[in-house]
Amino acid sequence: MRNIFKISIALGLALMLVFSGVQLDDMTAESTVEAAEVEIDFWYALGGDLRERTEELIDDFMAEHPEVYVDKVHRGSYAEALTTAIASYRGGSPPYLTQVYEVGTMTMLDSGAINPVYELIDIDPEEFIGPVTEYYSVDGNLYSLPFNSSNPIMYYNKDMFEEAGLDPEDPPETFAEVEEYSRQIIENTDAEAGFSTAWPSWVLLENMHTWHDQPIANQANGMEGLATELYWDEDFGIELLEQLGEWNEEDIFTYEGREGDPDPVFLGEQVGMYMQSTATLAGFMEDADFEVGTAMLPHMGGEYEVGNALIGGGTIWAYDGHSEEEFAAMSDMLNFISQPENQAWWHRNTGYLPVTYEAVEMLEEEGWFEENPQFETAIEQSTTYDEFSGLRLGNYTEIRDINLEELENFFAGDQTAQETAENMVRRGNRVLERYERAQQ
Repeated sequence: MRNIFKISIALGLALMLVFSGVQLDDMTAESTVEAAEVEIDFWYALGGDLRERTEELIDDFMAEHPEVYVDKVHRGSYAEALTTAIASYRGGSPPYLTQVYEVGTMTMLDSGAINPVYELIDIDPEEFIGPVTEYYSVDGNLYSLPFNSSNPIMYYNKDMFEEAGLDPEDPPETFAEVEEYSRQIIENTDAEAGFSTAWPSWVLLENMHTWHDQPIANQANGMEGLATELYWDEDFGIELLEQLGEWNEEDIFTYEGREGDPDPVFLGEQVGMYMQSTATLAGFMEDADFEVGTAMLPHMGGEYEVGNALIGGGTIWAYDGHSEEEFAAMSDMLNFISQPENQAWWHRNTGYLPVTYEAVEMLEEEGWFEENPQFETAIEQSTTYDEFSGLRLGNYTEIRDINLEELENFFAGDQTAQETAENMVRRGNRVLERYERAQQ
């Protein structure tokens, strides 16, 4: 009887703990805030597993710095995080630290809202891998802290390659090989198409231009001054779109949507190859029911030289308008994130680039890349260039939406490659013109 009574008490306590979990979490958070000497916030836009890893990293920071409490504020998409943060600043309630994706760089630089990170922490841009330093530096100074830096790579289904009679250790390197491999995959497997892509504007337009050493806009893509003219309708851009159009008609390529929406097409084995950010690598390897391979982006070859892949993802910006104590807390968090051991942890658990050379060396010494060669692809691709081409255009978020609208019309068969390129230039140039006027 006593045993039954004890079991009843234990079950009752367990149920109380389960049903009061939210309250206990709230109490813990409240006590943490009360114990801290200063409170700041961090606005970010990563979702799913990446959201969990982000919050884990910030929790580790607070465990090491109990005097600082960081309110983790998820702001939906990248675009939403950017616009709401600037609006809050203009409304007199600036956030403290915000994650901004790469296409928001020019907007942030011209916003008048930020405190450059090089003024907050002792940081040497040369400690960061080349493309990161090139992309986010102005006059040799880093204005934001590289955080979730990435570039797109080619993922492929090794099991499907073997089924199609392809060598799973020999992924395609050229456009011609992508077409050849796609035909074999379609003919010999249940795949509906050869390949697809996530983030179509970033991958198919922006990266394909810089990967082939082709300009996107004047003023060195905006890196040397305010860009006012887009080049999507130059010879390379037309040739690229015509090739994609032909592939789309033959199911060698299939357009499946924006951002990461097409991911299930790859994981569901409807295609054998897929271009997506390195940020999905850890998730793909965990979720796929097949062996995942990685390779650099394919190249058209011919007259075009190999350029560089564009950095994607985001950086952390510090907003102005805070007290010395708050800036000190912000500096502590920025320093924590930039530490090599934390960069290595972030890379291992996400696939994002380890953005400092010291973090790369740490991973090499522990044998990480030897055991996980898929994770080395993006680093090799990031350092394969002679001269770096970045992209720094005003209101590029709006331009990217225009690109997507025109690409979708193109893949739906509603317009030609020439019309698509000309529409993107005409509409995009209007955005650049408005931005230029706003800066005067």
